[in-house]
Amino acid sequence: MDARKVADYIVNKYYINNNKLQNVLYFIQAKYLLELNKPCFEQTMEIASSGVIVTDVYNEYKEYEGGLIPHDGEEIPDIGDSSLIDEVVKQCNRKSLAQLRDIITRQDPWKQANEKYQSEITLESMKEYFVN
Repeated sequence: MDARKVADYIVNKYYINNNKLQNVLYFIQAKYLLELNKPCFEQTMEIASSGVIVTDVYNEYKEYEGGLIPHDGEEIPDIGDSSLIDEVVKQCNRKSLAQLRDIITRQDPWKQANEKYQSEITLESMKEYFVN
């Protein structure tokens, strides 16, 4: 699946800002790897001061800066079984952006990318951390 489709689903169903959306995508990817043993989306994630970013998605919504991304009035896209995504979004919405960032930056995938001076958080590092 494309991360932009997942993001479209989230922003048309929930009120969220771009930075928090990026971190939510990280946790969705982790949940898919853990529970379904497959990625939710194929785009890479990169470390950022706010946690992580998926560049395609970040660029699509960057005009809203820290404000809530408005619903575009379109129908919520069909992404199949959305129960895992909804579960993650609801859990993440209980936390602030700072709390989500702190959780992510304490986890091995983020730390390993940062220590190696790489911007990309690999699926392999996420699988190793969340599945094994």
